[in-house]
Amino acid sequence: MDYPRLTPRVSVLMPVFNTARYLSDALNSICAQTFTDFEFIVIDDGSNDGSTQILELFAARERRTRFMARGNRGLIATRNELLNAGRGELVAWMDSDDISSPQRLARQVDAFDKDPDLVCLGAAAQCIDPEGNFLNVERYPSLHQQILIEQQQGGAMRFPTTMMRRAMALRAGGFREPFKIGEDFDLLLRLSEIGKMANLQETLYLYRQHISSVCTTLGAQWPTYRDHILELARERQRGGKDRLQNGGSLSIPNGAYTDAKQNEWRAYLSWAGSALLNENFPLALRYARAALARRPLSKAAWKIVLRILLHVGVSAVRVKKTR
Repeated sequence: MDYPRLTPRVSVLMPVFNTARYLSDALNSICAQTFTDFEFIVIDDGSNDGSTQILELFAARERRTRFMARGNRGLIATRNELLNAGRGELVAWMDSDDISSPQRLARQVDAFDKDPDLVCLGAAAQCIDPEGNFLNVERYPSLHQQILIEQQQGGAMRFPTTMMRRAMALRAGGFREPFKIGEDFDLLLRLSEIGKMANLQETLYLYRQHISSVCTTLGAQWPTYRDHILELARERQRGGKDRLQNGGSLSIPNGAYTDAKQNEWRAYLSWAGSALLNENFPLALRYARAALARRPLSKAAWKIVLRILLHVGVSAVRVKKTR
């Protein structure tokens, strides 16, 4: 990699693995930032879907990009490599299938400038479907103490919205095995133990949900991983260090519900419910039907269909009465 001479204020860190369909939107959203004092570090973790070629073309025209392609080592190794490669005081995480709003970096840097005690800052995220249709907005607590409370349920921040002080993330130990999902939550918990956390209430990120995402393919195993991660946090509270920090290991058995159709059903059902709440009835019906195609007897999916039909029926009666 060729490094610019000047040290940037922010390092934007993005791991990539087989997200060619969405990659250009993610890359361009970083180029469009109103805050410009950043470097953009991208590691292609062994993609075979055309992502590498997209990244090569992008890096050739965007001088702030430091890009490397290599064989697959997994998400944890890639995240740690990115974190160690960053030269900025602040690091902003970015997923390669999402979109950052143009003001994201500016708003977050401004918050760090105003609060020297802040170590990690997230933001509200607008969830979108694979085509970019609106699903729902995720908002998280603003204040540190509220964040600590919600972390005990496995929430409190959407990781790719976060910006953090690089030195503090390294001090916390970076990302750890053996987490197939939740490696980011594990780091956020350790950060919350050594400094102040916060969330902006402004929606600065578009969080894309799709069938091949980690949240879909491994989402059913999240409760198991979450519980192990929270147990490690309790170990640190009791003794100062957890078993991994003491050189031990952690074995997490494969969870249930790893069947692809089951995972797809869960995702489509969730998207249908979000679209229904936003009264996007055509989109809700589309995903309810997709859920029923995977599980024809799904009561939850049929309830959504019936609610849509009821709404359409009531609307038709109202239109008829006004004529």
